[in-house]
Amino acid sequence: MITSRRELLQSLGAGALGAVALSRCDAFPLGLAPGLQLWSIKEDLARDEDATLRKIAGIGYCELEHYEMPKSPADFRRQCERHGLKLVSSHFDMPMEQFGSQKTIDGARAMGLQYMVVVFPMMRSLSAAAAQRMSFSDLSVAYEKISLDDYKWNAEQLNALGERVKKAGMQLGYHNHAIDLKKLQGGAAGFDTLIQGTDPKLVVFEMDCAHVIHAGADPIAYLQKYPDRIRMLHIKDLKAGYSISTTLDTEDKDTDAAIGGGVIDWRLLFGVIKPGNLQHWFVEHEGKMDHPHMESIAMSYQYLERM
Repeated sequence: MITSRRELLQSLGAGALGAVALSRCDAFPLGLAPGLQLWSIKEDLARDEDATLRKIAGIGYCELEHYEMPKSPADFRRQCERHGLKLVSSHFDMPMEQFGSQKTIDGARAMGLQYMVVVFPMMRSLSAAAAQRMSFSDLSVAYEKISLDDYKWNAEQLNALGERVKKAGMQLGYHNHAIDLKKLQGGAAGFDTLIQGTDPKLVVFEMDCAHVIHAGADPIAYLQKYPDRIRMLHIKDLKAGYSISTTLDTEDKDTDAAIGGGVIDWRLLFGVIKPGNLQHWFVEHEGKMDHPHMESIAMSYQYLERM
């Protein structure tokens, strides 16, 4: 076990712990070793992909979730496998004609994915082409008008897309952001509308714990309400004093915390999950942090290993 900051940084440079995690699942909550969402260290990947993957393996991670389609899906998969890392899932943007294209599905299969995960809702009145032409500030204003009907329509799109993904031998998922917890007409949240409006055989959910608390909601309550629908988690936390927000730019407003250094009671959260319900969980850090992201993902892994 890494016991000091110096040893932590030495392990990052040397990749000393690469194969250890493969036999250590029992050391973690629910007997599941944590994976890593690669968005956490996207700048490191851009600078030196192979060295970054080596460091991730050195920390002990053995499962990965990507945030986009690599330029060469098969080559990236082989590169991960050389370091003992398995690509389990990746995030994709909707619209349906792009997400559900044969090229995208073939790329996901070449990555060896089990899950293709939609990361954001669409507005029925806003085409993908129009959204891509908008500035982020204009898009944020537009998304303030997202409606309950939009989420019901998204649920229909997810069901249809789930059929295609299932036929390709994978599982469709949906990952929430804070905007999905915004109260809509009648007090319903978009996240609930998606869960209730999709076929459990076609769509599973990946709950981002930090996005939930950032919106003023309770991730533990969601796990208790939908124990069979939330099959994956993003393990992410915030420092105390964060603001409540459901706008598009919510994740840029406050400071993320390494796991164990924020406000979520992780022992309580994992304690409400029934064995077998959760399939994967991924550490993710984004935005502002008190430590460099590579160091933070190592600190989070170390904390989870001690639980």
